[in-house]
Amino acid sequence: MFVRPLNHAWRLRCIALPGATLVLIVAACDSRDDGPSARPIVVYCSVDEAFARPLLAEFEKSSGLRVRPKFDTEAGKTTGLVESLRAEKRRPVADVWWSSEIFGTIELARDGVLVPFRPAGVDDIPAQFRDPGSLWTAFAARGRVVAYDPRRTAPNDLPKRWADFADPRFKGRVAMANPAFGTTRGHMAAMLAAWGEPAFRGYLEALGRNEAKLAGGNAQTVFMVARGQADFGWTDTDDVLVAQQRGDSLAMIYPDMDSPDGGALPGTLWIPNSAGLVAGGPNPDAGRRLLEFIVSPLVEEKLSQSTSGNVPVRSALRAKLSLDAPPCVDIDFAESAAALEKSDALCREILIR
Repeated sequence: MFVRPLNHAWRLRCIALPGATLVLIVAACDSRDDGPSARPIVVYCSVDEAFARPLLAEFEKSSGLRVRPKFDTEAGKTTGLVESLRAEKRRPVADVWWSSEIFGTIELARDGVLVPFRPAGVDDIPAQFRDPGSLWTAFAARGRVVAYDPRRTAPNDLPKRWADFADPRFKGRVAMANPAFGTTRGHMAAMLAAWGEPAFRGYLEALGRNEAKLAGGNAQTVFMVARGQADFGWTDTDDVLVAQQRGDSLAMIYPDMDSPDGGALPGTLWIPNSAGLVAGGPNPDAGRRLLEFIVSPLVEEKLSQSTSGNVPVRSALRAKLSLDAPPCVDIDFAESAAALEKSDALCREILIR
């Protein structure tokens, strides 16, 4: 039980009073500090703070509950917080997990870090974006895209598939975030799961020969393209949109996920936000209220209308907002998450130097 320490003034008053009265005062202090409205909801959040914090503040205002968020760094997106949750599994600190991607969330569910809870109002979320055991809910997706400067790169020089980057003509021209972290990590695992190990290994070797440049995160990847340090940047839609709004000359394409050996796998890799309730969290009832807010249509709509430009997974909401997004590639998120450990090892062996 968390009890806020009595301040110095209270200590002096308590010491000066008779013992019986002292017990009553301390008990009153305990009761005041241990109430659910006084204890903050702790949420571990890998969504960019600029997008998440205003939404959490809106929840605080509407609910009267306090939220204490813990954010991650740009370079260590998601991965650092996932490891923290694992380390704290026996004595959880967090009540709610809100991720900017889905693969680490599936890992946490598999490891018993999340507890089943089906939030109200998620029936209109497609089944592929909901865990069958109600351990997580996904929403508000970002697409994996290639950023480029249309002033420097002609349309006929653009790749049509991610596999095209194995071609020697891209040597020294490509930047991506460190594949050990964030959505790039999940992207690599999705490739491995969809293509198989021989094709994926060969692809990584080709990227290495082509001297792919590793950046500190997706935002830095986009910066490198905008400053002419790379012609093509693997990144997410929101990073390109933010760069465009600050005036950078950038455009983006949505390559297909076809395998290097010619297997057809059309469509864009859309990576949704995801959220779940932490097993054994210190404030579970309030945590459930926050989780229902996070996965609500309201938050999906606000993320879509923010500079992040997330695309709702709710079809009715996309229609309401007149959003026309490229189709999602047909992949299994759980299979991709299961491939994370192997793809991490291959990336360390071949690509991360």
